Amino acid sequence: MILRRLQLQHFRNYRRLDLSLEEGVTVLYGSNGAGKTNILEAVFALATTKSFRARTDRELIDRRFEPLDGPFPFARLSGEADTARGTLSVEMIIGLDGATDAPVLRKRFRLDGTARKAVDVVGRLKAVLFSPVDVDIVTGSPSLRRRFVDLMLCQVDSSYLRLLQSYTRVVQQRNAALSRFGARMPAQQLDFWDQRLMADGSEIIGRRLEMMEWLGPCAAEMYMRLSGGGEAFAIEYVSSLGEIEGLNADVQNLFSQRLRALGTKGLEQRLTLVGPHRDDLSMTLDGVPLPSFGSRGQHRTAALAMRMAEAAYILHRTGERPIMLLDEALGELDDRRRDHLLDFTASHPQVLLTGTTADLFPQDFRRRGALIHVEGGAIAA
Repeated sequence: MILRRLQLQHFRNYRRLDLSLEEGVTVLYGSNGAGKTNILEAVFALATTKSFRARTDRELIDRRFEPLDGPFPFARLSGEADTARGTLSVEMIIGLDGATDAPVLRKRFRLDGTARKAVDVVGRLKAVLFSPVDVDIVTGSPSLRRRFVDLMLCQVDSSYLRLLQSYTRVVQQRNAALSRFGARMPAQQLDFWDQRLMADGSEIIGRRLEMMEWLGPCAAEMYMRLSGGGEAFAIEYVSSLGEIEGLNADVQNLFSQRLRALGTKGLEQRLTLVGPHRDDLSMTLDGVPLPSFGSRGQHRTAALAMRMAEAAYILHRTGERPIMLLDEALGELDDRRRDHLLDFTASHPQVLLTGTTADLFPQDFRRRGALIHVEGGAIAA
């Protein structure tokens, strides 16, 4: 998969950008705040429909925007790529929808010039991002690890995204009913929501477990390569249903048992306490919990190993190598880890990296690709 052209309009600090890209390595270098990461963020957003760092979509619109092209502020991102299916054009526009009395910010998408929903866009352009904040996947909240798992699955299977959206609506509606009725919830209504919760939730857990069956050993192997051996990294899925014995386990039955066991507590707290929205990943190093007892370097290595395994999983599921996006990825790595990471990316058709100077990258590595100097939201001469 090769991104040939990236165009930005009113995105972050880019008033306008029209960037041609080639296969191989592209090093984006420049001072802090120049806009290097914004280019990677744009590619990631076109692949997943989401930013990896913005809290709201409003942050993506150029803060200096003047409404020269219309009555409402907007940002436009578009990319043209070569894929296994042929050429692909994907576009995302973030802007205010003025059709209602109270305009709201919305995202609109096009694939090959045709308006499409976000669910149809995710994964058409495939990308894996390495970022300094990836350490939070190891040390941060369970929601970050669930996001890691879900974005990976969404890129390889659009039906998973639809399933996830359906499940999220069920949890929200069930919680709203619990908030309204609490312990007075009519049994028939509770059973209705429980059946829908178990149907979607069991399918999500099953697909996550199937993915982890492949990803776990791969991440362990990647960690060993990065560290040079001597430490055994393990990652496992931790379900709110309790221990699940293999892929053939009756997940829906376990779901039902757990709902009954926590039924009173859930009614009292007026929350759905069981399901994939409560699940997590467990990470250990030589059998010891990594988040609590690992060093910063070990956390960083584990995060990199998981991203490398993600790229391998996308190839395994789709037959396409994703675009590799490395944002300041080499900064905290020793020579061994840096060399292993760069060797891994060499097998990918397209790699975009950022750094404050081009000298951060080995000379032979720089020779294989293009150097692009970024300053002040523009490509410098």
